[in-house]
Amino acid sequence: MKHNLRVTLPVLTGAAVLSLSAAPLLPVNAAPAAQTISAGAVSQITDYSAVFDADYYYQTYPDLQASIGNDPAALLSHFIKTGMAEGRNGNAQFNLKAYMCQNPDLMAVYGTDLPSYYRHYITNGKAENRKAVFDAGKGLAEGVLGSYTTTFDTTEARATNVILSASRINGLVIPAGGRFSYSTSVGTRTTANGYVEAPSFASGRVVTSVGGGICQVSSTLYAAMVVADIPAASHYLHSLPVDYVPRGLDAAIVEGYKDLSFVNPYSYPIMLQTSSDNGVLTVSILKAG
Repeated sequence: MKHNLRVTLPVLTGAAVLSLSAAPLLPVNAAPAAQTISAGAVSQITDYSAVFDADYYYQTYPDLQASIGNDPAALLSHFIKTGMAEGRNGNAQFNLKAYMCQNPDLMAVYGTDLPSYYRHYITNGKAENRKAVFDAGKGLAEGVLGSYTTTFDTTEARATNVILSASRINGLVIPAGGRFSYSTSVGTRTTANGYVEAPSFASGRVVTSVGGGICQVSSTLYAAMVVADIPAASHYLHSLPVDYVPRGLDAAIVEGYKDLSFVNPYSYPIMLQTSSDNGVLTVSILKAG
């Protein structure tokens, strides 16, 4: 949604406001936040102080120091027009990837539309006390672009397929501009290839098929892709809800028909890393060069 932007900055430290000629994006499962009307003005304004502080933004990004300088109005304008879409953090109280990882219901709605997460926090997330920073020692490790964790029951037959398919993509490197196909990477789902029969979905029914359960790995990967800001080239939802990710983050796989795929959008290679110990499945996407 495009806005006609007019910046009004009576005080530019931690608080900054932006006048909008159109209503802001509606948050998930909530009514629009109350609008503040400036004296003598009729336009709606949005207070970005929940996600932006000019001094923090200036100190955090050396490229902006060189290109913009310590100009609060210009820094705010950059944050709104460019910084949010690039996933830049505007203050110490809101970390985009922390907000995504800790609020998967929002990931299921917004996907890789990064500015929507900032707007949701402004309009509703902060008031709802949603977590917007990582706990100490719980953030993404250096070089990790995105990561997501789900759990599974190791006593079920599907666990064999989860573990096997996760191992098949572990360590795969996708070059810059390279294409990844999950269905191709995990191999044909046959007993000769190590897969077993387990429950799966088909046309809104629960059935049994060889390889049932591999969609948990594709869904966990898709969630990691969202955190890493990697759009899917192909992505399909299941015909029934799954219990390991919110609806919208699931990624159905049907050999020869439905696949999860993407093209590496980065200027460097990326690597997939998986672990599936003790019923805890984690898929991470790492910078590989």
